[in-house]
Amino acid sequence: MFLPVIPKNIRIHRSGYPSADQIPAEVFDRIRARFAAMPAGEPLVSVNIIAWNEERNILQNLSSLSSMACSFPVEFIYVDNNSIDRTSEIIRRCGITPVAETRQGYGFARQAALEHSKGKYVITGDSDTIYPPTWIETMVKPLREGKGFASYGTYSFLPGEGRGRLGYAVYEFFRNIIHSLRTINRPELAVGGVNFCFPREAALQIGFIRSDARMEDGKMAFALSKEGKLYRVYNRKAVAWTVSRSVDRDGSLLMAMIRRIPKQLKWLKLYFSKKS
Repeated sequence: MFLPVIPKNIRIHRSGYPSADQIPAEVFDRIRARFAAMPAGEPLVSVNIIAWNEERNILQNLSSLSSMACSFPVEFIYVDNNSIDRTSEIIRRCGITPVAETRQGYGFARQAALEHSKGKYVITGDSDTIYPPTWIETMVKPLREGKGFASYGTYSFLPGEGRGRLGYAVYEFFRNIIHSLRTINRPELAVGGVNFCFPREAALQIGFIRSDARMEDGKMAFALSKEGKLYRVYNRKAVAWTVSRSVDRDGSLLMAMIRRIPKQLKWLKLYFSKKS
């Protein structure tokens, strides 16, 4: 998959408001109304989003999720993990009451969202990410059809300020090759909490790790893989579009690749190893 251009259904949610004060009231009204118009009833799916100091990015996430095209009831669980900005205020003004998790850490936040969920299936996502309207149904479909016990999708980057999209597309092309190698024997190594779907009951029995380490998604995926197949959703309809700070911090995309290549070569043997 090569995506040199951001799709229109993603671009329309890019807000660009640097603070809550600059968001017009009608924007909140529009998002709140879209959430309210979604199918009512016992949720089939719980969408779990964790947030920490995302005042600059969370509005576009809320806007995209409020635009989901779903034929079944969905609930949206937002967990605020000790934000000191106005993240929670923005969530509330969009019509959703966030869950407060005071234990700092990705695992704590994921677990809090899971414990508040009621859906048969859970999809985890990130608050700095924009999702296409087909995301939920595309991610849940393999589970409902029995093609996999859990599913995971890919993600692309929203260009940082002053950067073009093409360079990120090239970076993602090579990253996806690595993810394809991981998928052969160790698919859990390609799973990210930004785009991950699984049965709620099974996940509750396992539980997310309680820590601040960025491994809560992989640990959960590894445990779920013992119950059944991890199905890779490699479909444009389910691509998550996230902010690019994880690679921008390296200074340039070239430097990001240079710094990651030795690690991937070192881990190459692991990708073809059997699970223990």
